[in-house]
Amino acid sequence: MAGSATLPPLAPLDARLSAYFIDGLILFAPTYPVVLSSLTQRDIVWWPFILWVAGINAYFTIFWSRFGRGETPGTRIRRIRVVREDGRDLSLSQVRSLVLFFGLGLGIVPLSVLLDRDGIGLHDRRAATRVIRVTSRSGQP
Repeated sequence: MAGSATLPPLAPLDARLSAYFIDGLILFAPTYPVVLSSLTQRDIVWWPFILWVAGINAYFTIFWSRFGRGETPGTRIRRIRVVREDGRDLSLSQVRSLVLFFGLGLGIVPLSVLLDRDGIGLHDRRAATRVIRVTSRSGQP
């Protein structure tokens, strides 16, 4: 990995999980009533659920791209960020959010982080990204 020697250390698993929990609360609070109402109707209406899934992926993709500089509100609070292996910001074309979304749903992502000798999850390996600690106030590694 070219350039990875200059990156700060990887973020610990507890910081990653708590950041996802914070982001989950941000996403969950405004959307829960809509999704719940669509599921409690006699005939299930799928469009709110589909929009909810698309919204979650858009949220993470936008914040992890150059727009958000690799930080969602949750990761900003926990002082971690997502960068490419070379330390640069992610682009919109990287598929980290989709792999993460399906991997979390199946329980693969937390296990891949725990079982990997370097502590790098399957979604990070696939997208060539790393979750690092933020070492300065400006958010730069």
